[in-house]
Amino acid sequence: MSSSMEFDDRLHRAFHALTERLHHEIATQLDAVRADLSESVRADREAAVGEAIRETRVAAERETNERLAAHVTQAGTNARAEATAAQAAATERLTDAVRAIDGAHSLSDTLDVLVTAAAAEAGRAAVFLPHGSTLKGWRLVGFDGAASSTTELPLTEGGIITEASETASMIRIDPASPRGSLLPQFVELPEQSRAVAVPLVMTGQVFSVLYADEGQGQPRGGESWPASIELLARHAARTLEAITASRLAQVAELVSR
Repeated sequence: MSSSMEFDDRLHRAFHALTERLHHEIATQLDAVRADLSESVRADREAAVGEAIRETRVAAERETNERLAAHVTQAGTNARAEATAAQAAATERLTDAVRAIDGAHSLSDTLDVLVTAAAAEAGRAAVFLPHGSTLKGWRLVGFDGAASSTTELPLTEGGIITEASETASMIRIDPASPRGSLLPQFVELPEQSRAVAVPLVMTGQVFSVLYADEGQGQPRGGESWPASIELLARHAARTLEAITASRLAQVAELVSR
């Protein structure tokens, strides 16, 4: 082989080797680039997924909070509406009772209206008339068993009815009050229930006592029923004073003729 041909052959082999090395380097670099791109895409995809999850969680929490706020607002609105309706009903009931007392024309009618109205507020009610050493039942509403309008009690067994009669003051039994001998002998009352006794005073004298309690149920008058009972009793006493004064005036006029 001539030197010229030998040189060409070496040059061709060198060029081929260089081409192979360049091809290998380019392939290696391309693989690296593809790997980098793949990792970048994966990272971007994971970041996008993570962001989507966070956005979804935030949106869900916001929706939950909005629904909860709406529910609380609605519940509050309903509670206020119910309280307003209950108060309106109590006011109307009390107004009707006062009007009924005003419309009574005798002692018996007045006391009948009073005990009925008191029972509507509290649950149970009774009117007793002090007579010597005895309390005579006028009318009882809501009591079971032997308790009736014929019930008579010695003053020693009248509990807060006797105390109201003797002190001319309203007497209460609250859930935290010691019971002892405060309950009238004919009354059975749960520990958490309340009771009141209000004297009806006319010309400075106690002529009857209104007793009311919650019995076994919930009073229609809510927590404020004792105040309603006191109002009704005092209004009935003033009505009876007016009736008595009117009748005395009529008698005086007849006598003077």
